[in-house]
Amino acid sequence: MVARDDDEGSNAVLSYTLSLQDNKDERFEIDAATGMVTAHGDFLPGNYTILTVKATDQGSPSRSSTARLDIEWIARPPPSAEPITFEEPHFTFAVMETEPVTQMVGIIMTETQGLTWFDIIGGDEEKDFDIQRNIGTVSIARRLDAARHSNYNLTIRVTDGHHSATTQAYIRVLDMNEHHPVFLKSLYEVRVPEDTSPWKDILQISARDADINSKLVYSIHSSLHPDSIKFFHLDPKSGVLVMTEELDYEMIAVHTLIVMVRDQEIPVKRNFVKVVIHVEDYNDHSPVFLSPRYEAIISNLAPMGSEVIRVKALDKDVGSNAEISYTLHSGNIDNIFSIDPDLGSITVSKPLDLQPQDQFHLTVKATDQGFPQRSDLCSVHVQIRISDLTPPAFPSDEYLTEISELSPVGTPVLTVSASSPAAVYYGIESGNPNGTFYINPYTGLISTQRHLDFENCASYKLKVTASTTAGALSRTVVYLYVIDENDNAPVFQQREYFGQISESAHVNSMVMGERNTPLVIQAFDADKHANSLLVYQILDPEAQKVFKIDSSMGTISLISPVDFEAKAEYHFSVQVKDSGEPPLFAAEPAKVTVRILDLNDCPPQFTMPVYKSSIIFPVVIDTEVVNVMAHDADSTVSYSISEGNLHNAFSIHPNTGVISVSNVSQFKPLYELVVRASDGLYKDSATVIVNVTNLTASSLGFEQKFYSASVIENLKTVKTLVALKATGCYLNEPLLYSVINPMGKFAISQTSGVLETAGVPFDREEQDVYDVVVKVEDMRTPPRTATTQVKVFIDDVNDNFPQFLNLPFSMMISEESEPGDVLYQATAIDRDLGENGSIMYTLEEDYGLFRIDPDVGDVSLQRPLDFEALNKYVLTVMATDEGEPSHNAEAQLSIQVRNRTNPVFQTLLYPLKVPENVPPFTTILHVQARNPEGYRLIYNLEEENASKNFHIDFKTGVLTVTNPLDYESQTMHVLTVRATDSVTGAFSEASIEVEVEDVNDNAPIFSKLTYSVSIAEELPIGTSVLQVSATDKDSGRNKDLTFKMVKTEGNETDFFEIDPQSGFIVTKKVLDYENTKQFNLKIKATDNGTVPLSSEAHVFVNITDVNDNPPDFVSSQYEATLDEMAKCGHIVIKIQASDPDIGDLNNLKYKILSGNEGRYFNLNESSGIISFSNVCKRNLDPYYNLTVAVSDGVFQKTAPVNIDMISSNRHSPYFKQTAIDPDDGPYGSVDYTIINKLADEKFAIDNDGQIFTTQPLDRENPSQRVIAIKVMAKDGGGKVAFCTVKIILTDENDNVPQFKASEYQVSIQSTVNKGSPVIQIMAYDADDGKNADVTYTVDEAEEVTEDIIEINPFTGLVSVKESLIGMENKIFNFKVKARDGSLPFYNSTVPVQVKVVPPEVPLPKFSEPLYSFSAAEDVPVGTEIGAVRAESDTPLIYSLVNGNTVESNKDKVFTLDKESGTLLLQKTIDHEQTKWYQIDVIAQGNHNGTDVASLVSVSIQVQDVNDNQPVFDANPYRAFLAENMPAGTTVIQVTANDPDTDGNGLVTYSLESLPDNTTVDITKVFSIDGASGWITTLEETDCETTRAYRFNVVATDHGGDVKLSSSVLVEVTVTDENDNPPKFSDDVYRGSVVEDSNPGEVIISMTTTDADVSLENRLVTCYITDGDPLGQFAIIQEDEGVWGLIVKERLDRETKDRYTLKVTATDGKSEAPVTVDVHVLDINDNSPLCEQLVYTEVVMENSPSSMFVLKVSASDPDVGANGQISYTLHGPNADKFHLDHRTGELFTLAVLDREREIEYNMVAKATDGGGRSCQADILLRIQDMNDNPPHFSSSHYEVTVFDNTTVRTPIAVIYAKDPDTGINSEVKYSLLAGDGGYFSLEEFSGILRLERPLTPDTPPTFELKVKATDRGLPRHLYSVATVTVDVVSLDDYQPVFLKPEYTAQLPESLAVGAEVLSVSALTRDGGGPDPVLYRIVSGNEDGQFRLDSRTGLLTLISPLDYEVSRRLQG
Repeated sequence: MVARDDDEGSNAVLSYTLSLQDNKDERFEIDAATGMVTAHGDFLPGNYTILTVKATDQGSPSRSSTARLDIEWIARPPPSAEPITFEEPHFTFAVMETEPVTQMVGIIMTETQGLTWFDIIGGDEEKDFDIQRNIGTVSIARRLDAARHSNYNLTIRVTDGHHSATTQAYIRVLDMNEHHPVFLKSLYEVRVPEDTSPWKDILQISARDADINSKLVYSIHSSLHPDSIKFFHLDPKSGVLVMTEELDYEMIAVHTLIVMVRDQEIPVKRNFVKVVIHVEDYNDHSPVFLSPRYEAIISNLAPMGSEVIRVKALDKDVGSNAEISYTLHSGNIDNIFSIDPDLGSITVSKPLDLQPQDQFHLTVKATDQGFPQRSDLCSVHVQIRISDLTPPAFPSDEYLTEISELSPVGTPVLTVSASSPAAVYYGIESGNPNGTFYINPYTGLISTQRHLDFENCASYKLKVTASTTAGALSRTVVYLYVIDENDNAPVFQQREYFGQISESAHVNSMVMGERNTPLVIQAFDADKHANSLLVYQILDPEAQKVFKIDSSMGTISLISPVDFEAKAEYHFSVQVKDSGEPPLFAAEPAKVTVRILDLNDCPPQFTMPVYKSSIIFPVVIDTEVVNVMAHDADSTVSYSISEGNLHNAFSIHPNTGVISVSNVSQFKPLYELVVRASDGLYKDSATVIVNVTNLTASSLGFEQKFYSASVIENLKTVKTLVALKATGCYLNEPLLYSVINPMGKFAISQTSGVLETAGVPFDREEQDVYDVVVKVEDMRTPPRTATTQVKVFIDDVNDNFPQFLNLPFSMMISEESEPGDVLYQATAIDRDLGENGSIMYTLEEDYGLFRIDPDVGDVSLQRPLDFEALNKYVLTVMATDEGEPSHNAEAQLSIQVRNRTNPVFQTLLYPLKVPENVPPFTTILHVQARNPEGYRLIYNLEEENASKNFHIDFKTGVLTVTNPLDYESQTMHVLTVRATDSVTGAFSEASIEVEVEDVNDNAPIFSKLTYSVSIAEELPIGTSVLQVSATDKDSGRNKDLTFKMVKTEGNETDFFEIDPQSGFIVTKKVLDYENTKQFNLKIKATDNGTVPLSSEAHVFVNITDVNDNPPDFVSSQYEATLDEMAKCGHIVIKIQASDPDIGDLNNLKYKILSGNEGRYFNLNESSGIISFSNVCKRNLDPYYNLTVAVSDGVFQKTAPVNIDMISSNRHSPYFKQTAIDPDDGPYGSVDYTIINKLADEKFAIDNDGQIFTTQPLDRENPSQRVIAIKVMAKDGGGKVAFCTVKIILTDENDNVPQFKASEYQVSIQSTVNKGSPVIQIMAYDADDGKNADVTYTVDEAEEVTEDIIEINPFTGLVSVKESLIGMENKIFNFKVKARDGSLPFYNSTVPVQVKVVPPEVPLPKFSEPLYSFSAAEDVPVGTEIGAVRAESDTPLIYSLVNGNTVESNKDKVFTLDKESGTLLLQKTIDHEQTKWYQIDVIAQGNHNGTDVASLVSVSIQVQDVNDNQPVFDANPYRAFLAENMPAGTTVIQVTANDPDTDGNGLVTYSLESLPDNTTVDITKVFSIDGASGWITTLEETDCETTRAYRFNVVATDHGGDVKLSSSVLVEVTVTDENDNPPKFSDDVYRGSVVEDSNPGEVIISMTTTDADVSLENRLVTCYITDGDPLGQFAIIQEDEGVWGLIVKERLDRETKDRYTLKVTATDGKSEAPVTVDVHVLDINDNSPLCEQLVYTEVVMENSPSSMFVLKVSASDPDVGANGQISYTLHGPNADKFHLDHRTGELFTLAVLDREREIEYNMVAKATDGGGRSCQADILLRIQDMNDNPPHFSSSHYEVTVFDNTTVRTPIAVIYAKDPDTGINSEVKYSLLAGDGGYFSLEEFSGILRLERPLTPDTPPTFELKVKATDRGLPRHLYSVATVTVDVVSLDDYQPVFLKPEYTAQLPESLAVGAEVLSVSALTRDGGGPDPVLYRIVSGNEDGQFRLDSRTGLLTLISPLDYEVSRRLQG
């Protein structure tokens, strides 16, 4: 290979390399410097090698170019006799040294035809030249340099493969410019379509010569292909190249001509150029692979990109028609391999070690780029070789096994095994805590190293490694599940249990435990499943008669009635065992104590129906008559006398039953009493007969008629009082003493008669003497009786204090009282006796003036009193008794001293009773004092705080109430009123006691406005619920409260009652939580006032649930289906139970009782979901019947759950004589089908796989000799298996031997040797074996003939037995019989004629002993097949012997020319029908009258022509394929037969899509083995994507030029598997339901789809698996795939407004969850709830309007409008406030004035959007603000003062009232001006006093300014009034009113102008200097009256209105 580089230096130095890709096996090499390519090794003819040669220069950067070298290895040509000769003896060439590399120098021309090869073998050591091997063109290989080498003598060898010859080529390198012709182009190329017409110009070739007048001549020098020259002509002058014949691309695709141009100079200069004519191909050749089958081996660890093998195809076309693109047509499972489309190199594209297959069958397709496109297929078998570095391969990613927890240490568990070419070592990498397991590193056997405990660890996940010494490592996981064994005994949770049950309980009633819940005996077992199912039993036989225990729950109930009175307590033991094998018992039983609760079921019963007693006359009070007794087994008894007790003569002690005398007046001699005993429920009566008997006089008596004794009071010990002795009896005669009236305080010794106290203390003050009657009785008959009386005196103890009877006391005495005057007698008493009761009086302080008589208590004066010194004394009087120790008491005596001038009150004490509700300013008392001096008196109250509630008019002494009184705050007000002489200042005081009388003005107040209490249901009637309490601030009967339950809309009063006095609420009925959960009681408390007041409180009674109802399953039984291939954890079914007890709904526990022995199912104990748990993937039963239970801790209910298992199609059937499928159910049943048509016509197969014929068969029919029956076995899931059953027909002898010819004629010379063969007779029997063994015999021959002729019985060769000399011209006619070799024998005969001719008669002699001809089966009729020639001196006639069989020309297929012996075809021949013809030719002649004949056999081979299409053995093919089968799964085998032979009959299969199928690329789904016709999958199929595939299989034969093909339809039905989970149409469903919706209404419709095709695989069930613990929802099926969510009970939005449910859909194998959001919509089912029933707030008066006061709050659990609350305000004062209807905020609307309204009572109503409401009371108290100044009682006071008035004398009392309250109303007085120092004003009392003596100089009138200031905050307010003080002389006239007070009663209808009264009467007559003027000082503010200033007449001037003012005061 020579390359040219036009650069210089190193840039032009080239090196050559071969592509490694092309030269992998290194069978070629190239000389890097010269480019010489050398081959090593042998190459087979027909191979084709393509090398890529790369030439790279040394420049920087280096540049390179590649060229392709195509080498075709051909067979060595046959040797030729023609020697190799050259056109010239030697060759001379000249070349310029400047010529470039590759420039042609010259051509070595030979005269030899055929292929030759050229080599330079000498003279070119530096490889400057190259010769083209197959043409002989010498070209420049390296740059020439004449200086270096100017002459070359090359030795060139030419060989044809056998012979060789050499010649010399002399080349001169010219270094001077000698011109020779130069072609304008170095290469001429032209493309000529192969259908171009001849004699067309196709190319202009031009050259020029630098020499002047040079004439050039063109000629075709040579051609690469010897035949190319004849197709072209080159015009020698013009250089135009024309075609002389049509070109044929298939014959020669490229014509390469060497054109020479020469000049006509001397010497002749030549030049050469290559002309390439490309014949443009019509694409009529397909690519052809060099081999139809390739094989390769590659390591499984080969990296991606590694080449596996390179395939090569050649295409005889050219250009794009020969451009081949390679693709992987089929078999490329999972795209593991890829192929280079240009090079055909197959490489690895995915890791091979991940693939399960160890070999791949690829089909490669080579496609040209012509039109139409043509292609070829070849198969590539790739074997995967396992590398030593391959990680060991575990057969499974995970291992599953179980092991008992009781397995001993060392127990083998499981053996893991990994396959690897190298040794494997095993280890446990993780998951082996504490080294529990051990793995044998060599064998992989895992065994236990430690004891297992299921309760500690129920499963292990071991990661096991397998490694090799080369470092390869792989892992697998081993799941070990520990099997629970019964190794834990049950343990009781308590050692002792206590329960109780009422004796009235019915049979089957439960024993109750704590908190009114059933008693449950509970034990725990750490095991699981059946090992933890516990069984309880009562051990004690006696207890078993009374009680039974629920064996599974441990609850105890009655089986027979119990009686408290018979047995109050039961003690027994309970044992528990589990259900394991063997069962284990608890270590010790539990002790159970059951108390029987007593019920008042026993009536009291008197010990006797009649009691008789007698008492002695005279009857003594407290005599004990009889002690009756009634027995009651269960209650205490109270006794009473119901009848016969006249005058209450008797009394009975209610507890003891002792009847005693209580009234002795009008005592009767006989009483018959009826006594009743009651236990509160039952009663009994008895009769008591009492006789009064007189004592019979007898000698028996007491020593004394009367006895006396004494005992001190308060003594608590027993004291002997007296020993009584009887007289009139014998010594030591037994006597019985008894006390007739012991009164519980006395007792006597029955025998000794010693009387003593009973130890009960006496109280002398209660009773100081007891008359005890003692009776004595002897034992005589009749007994004698005597009585005596013992007076027992109680001695006094000083245990009482003195008590004053008439102190404390206030009194007034005159200062003129004389010493010695008794002023008062103090009296005290002491209930004790004697000295203990003797009282001594003393004074604590006598002031030196007083004394008290110590004995009498008289208080007397000792010295005269001095009024001026002290005028009031308080004496403390002490009374002391003379007991030891002494006791005393103290009391006070107040003494007021008055002188002569002191005013005198009517009384010193004014007791008053005033009701507390007296209105303000009501006059309650008129105090009047008399002044001895006759001057005006001034009244005032002394107490500073008296003005809070009272005011006294300083002039009149009228006492009024100024502020409301409150009994509850203060019940008594003690006031001191002083009357002062306005002149002298003398005064007196009196006390006023104002007792405030209670008015029923306080309603009862409950301790709480609302009570809340919880009480359990099912409690007995009369159970106490709650005690309500209320108080009333009133007193007396006003505070006596009674309680009552108010009947409401509900029926609360049917269930509860309240004790009216105590407030205890008790039950009237047994409560049931399930019926009513809450009661709202309204309790009313009412006081006992005349006008009773009441208040109400609410009691909310919440009933708490008690577990008194058993749970129950929603369904009585459950059915479910489950696919055995479902994953662990797959939901099987949800079982749900309900329980009327709400509290138990969340505590229901589910368990499996039976049917789960294999532990295939798990039941979630709280949700009720049963899930699949086949952890070890064991084989399953077809169905399971479980018994499940639900319990609420007390009760248990069971239900059956039936689970049908859906078996999976895990196994494909496989043939083992018949087809076997290990699956269960329909997947294990197999159907058989015969696939191929021929077999299907002749045979049938039944369900058992038995094949039988349907038509008769003929072995001699070639197609029936061996019949291949293709059987497909299909299971119920569509998985298939195939087998071929070859039926070999055994032969029956049913064919007659057939001779080849119908007759035989032959001539022989008589001189033939004895034994010489004459003719061979052939017969053929179509049977087989012995039946076809033919034996020959001579038949129907004359004797002579038999002597002469014999036949070989086995070969049919007729020979001569004897010499024939002398038998010339004799004709032997006989028959040969052929008989077969078996019964029944068949035979046939053929005539034979043998003619003996003389030796001189020459016989025709054929040129060949046997002629063999061949003819293609498609030769036309009339074609000459061959000719037979026989040598003979005479003319011969040739003819064909008539044949007897097809092969012997029976059908006259061939004919023979009589004269020439030419064999002609007369009919068409068919290789497939007859491959050989054996025909006998007879040549007949006549030699001198003697007929002669010779026979020769002609064999004609019918050569096969590809004239038969492959024929498929079925049409169409129907196959079944289970979806999801792995890639590589066998689908079906198609078989096409082609009767042609060799390549023509060799069939290759390929897949072809149907024309109308544009959706699926079949070649990506299926592949077909081109050789075998097995169709396999390339990928998993999906029934849901494509249910059926329809495609064609094309069978193409390997015919030479024309390949025939046929196609067949293949229908592959993909059978469905349950491989698609159900799906919900939405990810989340949202819906809403109104909270009171009726159960059963569909809230949300959900849609499920299951992409599976078959109905059984898309049967879906939906369950609610989460979010519904109370079972309020359910799912119903509305339609296929449509599910409705319904509510099972009414919902309450306020309890829960949103439910997030998880709904799971399952098809038995897969499941799909979906979230369902249910929003509960509101209805107005809740009234607003006011936060407070009463709102109280204090509001400051004068607050601005719109001021916030408080906020009323109410809540309504409803939402929207139903929960939107609007507030309204109601009440008489609601207009003064504004309640925001939205916020509930209360604002003022007006300025509030406390003085007008102290408090406001209103009602706020909260109403929701639906009209429901609640209301709250609003109580607003107005807080006082100091906004009122004090108001004087008169704005102007006028006072007259005499000039001789004593200093400090009160002259007036100023009074101002402040309407405010509290400190704001406290008034202080002060003088502002005008007093001139003469007056003072007391700050608090308002008393105006004279402070300086009045003199003549004193102004006659004072105008005083008086200020009244309150003490309010933040500033004091005040008022000013004027006081006019007139100073008058005593001597002047002083008018004085006759009365201090005038009163008149007026009807309100009094006419205006009427006289009311006259005040003109005066104490003194006029006569003074000035007239008397009258005026109204105060009280006429409304101007209703007028006082005549002169007459003093008062008249009415405006109408009166009783309703406005009832009383007027001035």
